[in-house]
Amino acid sequence: MDNIFIRRMGENRIWFLRMSLIYGGLFTVCLYRNPSGITFPLMTAVLLIFSVIFLKKSGITIQKGSIRYFAGIMLLGISTVMTDNGFFHFFNSVGIILLFMMVMAHQLYRDQEWGFTEYVKNFFIMVWTVLISVAEPFRSVEKIPGENKGYNLREKTEDNQKRALKYRHIVPVLWGAAAAVLMLLIVVPLLITSDRIFSEIFTGIFDKFNPINIIRKIDFWNIIGLIFTFIFGTLSLYAFIVGLLKMNLKGKGNIRPGKANPVGGITFTGILAAVYAFYSGIQILFLFMRLDTGLPDGITYSQYAHEGFWQLLFVSLINFGAVLICVRIFDENRILKMLLCLISVCTCIMIVSAAYRMMLYVNEYNLTFLRVLVLWFLTVLMIIFFGVIYSIYRKSFGLFRYMTAVVSVCYILLSFSRPDALIARYNIDNTEELNDGDLYYLTEGLSYDAASQIAELDGLQGENSVASYYLECYFEDILNENEDMGIRTWNYSRARATEAAESWFQE
Repeated sequence: MDNIFIRRMGENRIWFLRMSLIYGGLFTVCLYRNPSGITFPLMTAVLLIFSVIFLKKSGITIQKGSIRYFAGIMLLGISTVMTDNGFFHFFNSVGIILLFMMVMAHQLYRDQEWGFTEYVKNFFIMVWTVLISVAEPFRSVEKIPGENKGYNLREKTEDNQKRALKYRHIVPVLWGAAAAVLMLLIVVPLLITSDRIFSEIFTGIFDKFNPINIIRKIDFWNIIGLIFTFIFGTLSLYAFIVGLLKMNLKGKGNIRPGKANPVGGITFTGILAAVYAFYSGIQILFLFMRLDTGLPDGITYSQYAHEGFWQLLFVSLINFGAVLICVRIFDENRILKMLLCLISVCTCIMIVSAAYRMMLYVNEYNLTFLRVLVLWFLTVLMIIFFGVIYSIYRKSFGLFRYMTAVVSVCYILLSFSRPDALIARYNIDNTEELNDGDLYYLTEGLSYDAASQIAELDGLQGENSVASYYLECYFEDILNENEDMGIRTWNYSRARATEAAESWFQE
């Protein structure tokens, strides 16, 4: 779509391409084969700086509300270099991309007027528009709106004449070089046979610069990786800005209040609310208040807690979607709102029940990374449901932005907490005697974030046991893998793990 921003970008197309090439070079230097080094937060800052420069060059003023998005993006970048956990490396990058999309949409559109469904729909539109804009840098200059205005045939002819005058010596030089090569093919063999010293020197030089030997030493896969990384970095930001400027996303015009008869919604939610209320009462009486007489024979609380966890989690997610759909499609009604609120409250009780079941299970079988993620997710889901309840009575509430803020803040706190270290500390402190399986999980199931805690197991050093073998191999692997860690690839967690390994072998 032709608009003032696209025209300005077209008028400064060469400048944008040059800046994109610079960005691609920095992207390659910082991130090539280095997804979690100290250069990752540096590249995150570069992304924000170049984005601001691009927007200002297009005539777009940076809004004050963008600061919170920038802060979240930078925190995710810093978190990446603070951990060795690949899970966080991946999802930190995903979070940066999603927050970057949100802040760019916030810059150009009235996103505060978007509802939940509008946000989701517009995000898919944004992704598609960016993908089809990847070819923009390769388009003909004449096709870019706003560029080459008044550029007539006479000016083009004059430019061609100047270019021909500038490069008039190139063809003769090429002809002369070709003739010299042909001549040397005849002369050099004669010179080699005429003088032994010249022959030895020339042969040595030829062997040193032999194209076949040089080709054998070239790491073509490494070169291909560098080229691909450079191209990806160069095109990504340029295509994103072009795609963003091309979109025409609306605000309030996209919001359509529900018009369906609320009687159907009342019937649907009323039946669900009755079942959920009964189920919630059972959770309160027999799980929270522990009325033992109500448990089936032969069932312990650990078994009772574990067997229904995943079902409750799935039901909670279903209820989340059902409440949003009902709010969206049905006309406003006081009874419907009360029933939706009751379903949401019952869902919160289910979430608490699921979390309580998981805690009982953790007390019996210790922590794992998956169990930490589940507890974190249940906490986030509970906070989100508070917003859902509020949005039932106030449709203008920005539920999507609220969810984004909750997930972003909670995820950043989780990533900075380095859960692997907390898991190792909890399992070591709450296990009287670590067996081989426990130690195997600590050394193989967790990242190097847990190395400092594992290094405190001094009592196992020097023993002729499987446990001692695990520890020795574990710390040797740490030293070997981090031996070549330099300034570009420095990672806080791996540096601490190296220190822990060195101290373990010294004791």
